[in-house]
Amino acid sequence: MDAAALATDADTVLWRLREVTLAGRSSPRLNGITLDIPRGITAVLGESGAGKTSLLNLLVGFERPTSGVVERSIHTRDRLPVFWSPSDHGLWPRHTVLQHLQGVWSEPALVFSRHLSHGHLSPLAEARPSTLSLGERSRLSVARALASGAAVIVLDEPFAHVDSQLQRWLWESLAETVRLQRQSVVFATHHYQAALAYADHVICLGDGKVLATGSPQALYAQPETLQVANLFGPCNWLTADDRRNWLPEASQPCVRPEQLTIEPNEASAIHVTSATFCGDHEVVVVQRKTDGAAKQFIHRPPVPQLRAGRTVRVRLLAMLCLVLAVVGCDSGADPALIVRSEEVWTLPPEGTKFPAPRAITAGSDGESFVLDNAGRVLVLDDRGECLRKWWMPEYTVGKPERVLVCRDGTLAIADTHYHRVVLFDQQGQLKSMFGRHGEGPGEFIYPVAIAEDDRHNLYVCEYGGHDRVQVFRPDGTYVSEFGSFGAGPGQFQRPSGILWRDGKLYIVDAFNNRVQVFHEDGRLAELPPDAFTAELHYPYDIASANDGRFYVVEYGTGRVTCFDNDGRLLGRYGHSGDGAGQLSRPWGLGVDDRGRVLIADTDNRRVIRWEVGK
Repeated sequence: MDAAALATDADTVLWRLREVTLAGRSSPRLNGITLDIPRGITAVLGESGAGKTSLLNLLVGFERPTSGVVERSIHTRDRLPVFWSPSDHGLWPRHTVLQHLQGVWSEPALVFSRHLSHGHLSPLAEARPSTLSLGERSRLSVARALASGAAVIVLDEPFAHVDSQLQRWLWESLAETVRLQRQSVVFATHHYQAALAYADHVICLGDGKVLATGSPQALYAQPETLQVANLFGPCNWLTADDRRNWLPEASQPCVRPEQLTIEPNEASAIHVTSATFCGDHEVVVVQRKTDGAAKQFIHRPPVPQLRAGRTVRVRLLAMLCLVLAVVGCDSGADPALIVRSEEVWTLPPEGTKFPAPRAITAGSDGESFVLDNAGRVLVLDDRGECLRKWWMPEYTVGKPERVLVCRDGTLAIADTHYHRVVLFDQQGQLKSMFGRHGEGPGEFIYPVAIAEDDRHNLYVCEYGGHDRVQVFRPDGTYVSEFGSFGAGPGQFQRPSGILWRDGKLYIVDAFNNRVQVFHEDGRLAELPPDAFTAELHYPYDIASANDGRFYVVEYGTGRVTCFDNDGRLLGRYGHSGDGAGQLSRPWGLGVDDRGRVLIADTDNRRVIRWEVGK
């Protein structure tokens, strides 16, 4: 690692390590590490024995380096600089759960209620560590670190003994809390999912050495070595010969399962010798008939679909936004969209949680309708204040992804993970529902977006391997359908947003990185040669303004792209981040009657409203 390239700004760096070695019994536990650890949330990722705990021990001063220098640059006045949650939890055996929290924070006990709730520990407030399970001890250790209010908390394998369903809630709550309290976190883990989901920065360790550092997205998409690639989950690592012989369209050695498809093709010279479906991926061994060469691939089908003897082709999907965001998506030649002002709104909390918006659309009288990842429907006024809210009928399995205000004022919601469309009035009274799980007429895998034509027919997009658009009458009666899964004209790979305007349907085809335009009967519309040809990277929603403009929000690049009435590029604005003019994994988009653009800035847990110049 080039030490000259390391960060030097004291306001952004917590620790600096220079040529640090920590001796072990037979070999160094850490060997010549030079590293900067920035503010924010940093994950230390590695397999068992990689040196993660040893590194954390040095940061908190539990151990001292055999050689080299560890410098700490944490400047505080009214709070602890560092609080440590070690791998053995470090609990006080004679103290109750509540006393653990009171022992690090001097304010009244009521202050601790949210930290007890954070760890799901409220019923255990009077219990002592010896009576707690390993998972409960782990949660208490993290809750105590949060309650300390320290500038930096250091966590060694947090939630290691907590069941997987609860882990996700705890991680989300942890990330929300530290950002609200303006804390930084350094945590050690061998679970790449936590690093990808919650870290701003990742340090990859192996055999006591730094293998790589950087953003989780960059390290996931473009790892420099197979060892680093494997730390972030299943991958297809292709040599130059592999790419030439099996996948010539691949431009880099690491191809993640979601970037690859293995699909039946009777004309292919490749057949499957074995296929093992593992839930979130499938391991497939294929063989060429021409020379008998075999190769293992990993892909992510929605359901098991391959068997031995099936002839197939192996194809690279349109590259996912994650890769494109790393290599850079913005083109200096693209015109800029003028944004005159930006307003930022946050959604009302739900207990100790601060939910994130997933979808937004504009109504009348300045109202906006928002779906969040807690399962709520919220109505906001023109200043972003919540006027009213209600819950979806069910929301434990998953949360809905799109809301449409119909011409008669009805709210139509794509209840994605419950395989149906739910209709409310604007006061939250349930009117009706239609749909069920399946692939037949009127059934859904994952309904994701809805549009309405001038005859009140509803067009519902769905994904999940049976990607299509179904048409329904206002009462939910099935009429027709069009489209199928694939990358060809009229096919879809996650049609995630749909808009009806002037007799045509405009659909953002997310994984195929394009906008497709259809007539109401499902025929592809003929467009000018330059219509919607601007490069898009994981377009996720589409909306239109009264002046004829189209707006597309791009999940992969954190920006909005604007097209004129004929689909020609007018400008772009935004990039990935959490500052002004920045978005992080935006899911939803709307335009109000004044032409202001509304964005569900999901990973930043906020709603953005831009006033756009003409």
